[in-house]
Amino acid sequence: MIGKRASMVALGATVLATTLVACGTDAVGNKGQITLKIWDYSAEQVEFHKKVSEQFTKEHPGIKLEWRSIAQDEYKKTLPLAFQSKQAPDIFYWSDNPPNTMAQLLSQQWIKPLHPSGKVPDDFTKRWPDGSFVEGINVSEGKAYAFPFSENLYWGPGYMFLHNDLFKQAGLDTANPPKTWSELKAACAKIKAATKAECIASPSKGRELQRLWYALAAGARTDLFFDYKNGKFSLDDPKLLETFAFIQDLQMAGYIAPGTNDKNFSRQQFAAGQAAIYFDGTWAPSVLNTLGLPSGKLTVAPHPHPDGGTTGALARQFDGNKYWVGSQTTHHEAAWTFLEWMTKPDGYFVQEYFKGGFGTLAFADNKKYVSDPAVKQILKIAEQPGFRVTVPVPVLKCSDLSKSKAYLEAISKRPDWEFESMVEALVGGKPLGPSATALVTERNTILDAKLKEEAAAGLKVSKDCYTFPDWQYTADYGLDKYSQ
Repeated sequence: MIGKRASMVALGATVLATTLVACGTDAVGNKGQITLKIWDYSAEQVEFHKKVSEQFTKEHPGIKLEWRSIAQDEYKKTLPLAFQSKQAPDIFYWSDNPPNTMAQLLSQQWIKPLHPSGKVPDDFTKRWPDGSFVEGINVSEGKAYAFPFSENLYWGPGYMFLHNDLFKQAGLDTANPPKTWSELKAACAKIKAATKAECIASPSKGRELQRLWYALAAGARTDLFFDYKNGKFSLDDPKLLETFAFIQDLQMAGYIAPGTNDKNFSRQQFAAGQAAIYFDGTWAPSVLNTLGLPSGKLTVAPHPHPDGGTTGALARQFDGNKYWVGSQTTHHEAAWTFLEWMTKPDGYFVQEYFKGGFGTLAFADNKKYVSDPAVKQILKIAEQPGFRVTVPVPVLKCSDLSKSKAYLEAISKRPDWEFESMVEALVGGKPLGPSATALVTERNTILDAKLKEEAAAGLKVSKDCYTFPDWQYTADYGLDKYSQ
């Protein structure tokens, strides 16, 4: 049931030519067969996508899938360029800035509704729990533009992966992992003393610091940079500054592998037994397996919390909407045919996805299909009360926010500013406070000014729409809290 509840970057000539020529400009293949172009950046799923493509075409001979996985950093540059040059894919993956992803993509004129008519059939929406299709999040003016691909309880960041062999060498028990920040430091001291490995492999190139940050910040406050309790951007929150200071402490003690590394380097470091701990998300087991570290050789544990106790939680929000129909497609009906086929709860895609251990899905029975031991550990962790909590959803409080551009404008200036500030402070060995204060002041000023401008133009929006004083950071904010 659909309802309110329910810097473009120019590439070098070689990259541009390689990517756009490879995706092709011909809309029709051999014997009148339609070629449907799908883009994402899931490199570990290339073989899986090949099998899916072959099976889909076997069942739908008139449609051929050309599924391309592009390196994530390149993807974020190539996709905007493809839209600019009128060579965009028919279906593409995009999950930035939830739950405002749809609003951003609509403003960029990148997407069409899922179904050519604009209305998806009821038997399609019934594949998801009630409340999965929400006006302003994945529905606009009654038209569904996306569906939850990943569910939001198990899926997400915040898990601590332990290398079994290194923990054993250090005399540590993976069945009793570090539960507090002090215990994490103590474990690192033993690992550094007893092995030749680093303690923590943590990427810190650009926004990739998020893997360590989200895990540690969640125990103190939240993995979001916006405080819905007080209605403001909040990197200057004392709890978050305390978290960053702890990360600096780990670095100064030599417990974080040196270098400004990307996620691929850090994952390889962990998989090769050169680091004992790696923080990441639900998708990590499948990635590590491709790097030679099967789930049987690692243990998944909850992220550690501050010594004084848990004062925050990971955010559970409407962030699973990831596959979109491109606005430039000339094969809208074929795109819908594939997406409807892909999301069949007991279909080929679902069964093969779980066989690959790629994580969890919003439209399938996860407990029925999950077989990977590491992903099973993830399910048990995420089901613990308070590990991930439902955060307030401003558009459910103020429906006109679905038309607002205020939040998007506030984050559009230096979208990765928070992580840029943290990396700069880490590299420079200086406190985060001053830059955090400057950052939140500017973001909040833009948000407030734009909301006032929109209100003057007739939208029923204000800072109050983003403020939920009755919310506790460690508890779910239920649907019963909204007046509409």
